[in-house]
Amino acid sequence: MSNKIEKKFNMDYGLLFLIILLAIISIIGIYLADPIMPSYLSGTNLWSKQLQWYIIGFITLIFLYKLDIDRLFSLSRILYWVFIFLLLLLLVDKFLINIPDVLIKPVNGTTAWIQIPFIGSLQPSEFMKIILILRCANIISDHNDNKEEMSYQSDLLLFWKVLKISILPLILIIAEPDTGIPIIIMVSIIVMLLIGGIRKEWFIIGFVLLISLIGIILYLFYYNPTLLGNLLGDSYRLNRFYGWLETEKYYRSFGNQLYTSLLLMGSSGFNGMEFNQAIINFPEPQTDFIFTVLGQNFGFIGSLTIISVITIFDIKLITIAINFEKQREKLLLVGMIGMLLFQQFQNISMIIGILPITGVTLPFISYGGSSMLSYFIPMSAVFYMSSENKAKH
Repeated sequence: MSNKIEKKFNMDYGLLFLIILLAIISIIGIYLADPIMPSYLSGTNLWSKQLQWYIIGFITLIFLYKLDIDRLFSLSRILYWVFIFLLLLLLVDKFLINIPDVLIKPVNGTTAWIQIPFIGSLQPSEFMKIILILRCANIISDHNDNKEEMSYQSDLLLFWKVLKISILPLILIIAEPDTGIPIIIMVSIIVMLLIGGIRKEWFIIGFVLLISLIGIILYLFYYNPTLLGNLLGDSYRLNRFYGWLETEKYYRSFGNQLYTSLLLMGSSGFNGMEFNQAIINFPEPQTDFIFTVLGQNFGFIGSLTIISVITIFDIKLITIAINFEKQREKLLLVGMIGMLLFQQFQNISMIIGILPITGVTLPFISYGGSSMLSYFIPMSAVFYMSSENKAKH
């Protein structure tokens, strides 16, 4: 007979309600995007597929919770190398051997998806971003348990430990090419490091470097765009700056997505336009620009409501992290919160022209099975943490 005592699970109904609410918003948004989707997606009923992914996500969450939180962290070591292999396979197809499209098919010049028969496409980079925060949470927690003093030398050693496991997947993802997910990964890791007990002077150093980088990019854009294009390594990335900073000038080309988004959001009024009508077609309405679709149909009131739901969800996660005592799980949730906050801010900001378009989606709302399923992995830990917090009271 096993001597293991199974702890009582305390359901967080508030958290569950918020996830279900996000699922409803997502499915409605994708359904409303149907009239303006590209012709090759016509009749695919992506809203029903999103519902299926949500169901699979909840099943995954329950399975991982039953598996145990310690095994989840142990499993991340194996999954790290599994997804490194998949990322390498994508680059083999892109640069060395043309693997049949039935397995790997480039989309819009990006080789990022592996086709799984009867299931759909799998984007390894989406799962790698979650695996990395699991690995980094372990590394930072172990480092803090063993360090003898708080010093720059100790911090630099921690940076090296984190860099060793993150540099290879970052390079592989950037080579696809994909810049959105690497930025998300770097932001989450930086947030985990800052919360994980490093010296506060790194805040100042990081802030100064960030402001300097933004200033250099803007200077080069206006006074030496050729050099900026060479540094970015891709004219497509430079064109995104043209579309962002000179939208009206390039509204028929580089700035078309942003111009269309601003036009729809600005003219939707308080209550939105005529419901579920194809006003203007634009690329990726079900993914990158799902918030535009929702704003077009529900106007300012609907947009504000969606932002409120997202904000309450974020605050709920932050509250769970603050009240939880164990560092490893806390760091995992901090990394997830960093990802969510960055993606939410970036996605909504690029839609209204505050930031350049980067292809970053809106978590739990934009269409995408890999993204959806990947976030349900750490959510199993979040429900565990919430249950433990409730057990203390």
